[in-house]
This record gives sequence, C-alpha cells and structure tokens, in this order.
Amino acid sequence: MAACGVCGIDEDQLSVRDALDALRTFPGRFRRSVDGLTDAQLRMRPTPDVWSVLEYLVHTREVLDLIGMGLPLVLEQPGIAFPVIDVDESAATRPDWVMDRDLALSGIDHAVAMLLATADGVTDEAWTRPFTIGTEAHDAKWNVSHAAHEGAHHLRDIERVRALVTRSDD
Repeated sequence: MAACGVCGIDEDQLSVRDALDALRTFPGRFRRSVDGLTDAQLRMRPTPDVWSVLEYLVHTREVLDLIGMGLPLVLEQPGIAFPVIDVDESAATRPDWVMDRDLALSGIDHAVAMLLATADGVTDEAWTRPFTIGTEAHDAKWNVSHAAHEGAHHLRDIERVRALVTRSDD
C-alpha cells in the first residue's frame, strides 16, 4: 500500500509501536476536534457529497470498534476470514439514535482501550498471523496500522469539515 493521498500515512511503513502510540492520542484528539460545536454544526454537511463532522465521528467509532473486536479473533484464529463491509451502505442504514456525539466519543474511548488491551504483550510472531477481509489478505499488524490510519485520516476530515461549517456561521 502506498501512502494515503489525503493524510500521508503509509500503513505498511507504520510500526506497531507507532500505531499504538497514535491510538493512545485519539480519545483526547477526537474530543477536542468537536469541542464547542453546536448540534447543528455537527450535523451540517458542507455539500451533499461530504459527510458531516458527526458522520465522520460515528464512522470512526464504528471502524475502530470493528477492528477492536476483530483483533482478538485474528490473534486466536490465524486464517480467519471476515466479510467486506460496505461503508456507504452501513452509513445509509444507521439508526438515528447512533448519531450522538457523546455516544460516538465514548465508543472511540472504548474501542481504543480494547485495541490497546488486546495489543498488550502480543509477540512479534503473533503480529504476522494472517487473515482475510473478503479476498484481501492481511496480517494481524494491519489491524493496528489501519486503525491508526483511519483515526488520523478522519481527524483531518473533521478538521476540514469543521472549518467549512464554522466559517458558514460567520
């Protein structure tokens, strides 16, 4: 995988230690990213095809949660296969009660804690355990690298959308 064109992160080059260090920062960084925004600003889409701050926040919680639930399975059952999840379909069918700032933030806190607890004491050999998502092969390390990338990438998305929706209030 090449470096992401939006945030510059190359998951293949990200070490487990650096990924875990990034994950540790997410609870505070995500809280600060939405601090002071009104509910209207959280829900505002700057254009119809760009998600709102809240949609990015909830999506990040969902992704981190899925990775946090999957990592123990990958470590315990090398070769496990997971289905592909259509992010756009999941977003379109999300119940309204899920669209809550505090629920999303506490979910990010929980998912990060789950990932960190699972990663504690994992051996170098265990990080190489294989698994698949659909037809794509990965190793266990991918879970923490991808989680770090997703969080960092969506923090940038939130920052960009926040600037647009707060500028429109001026």
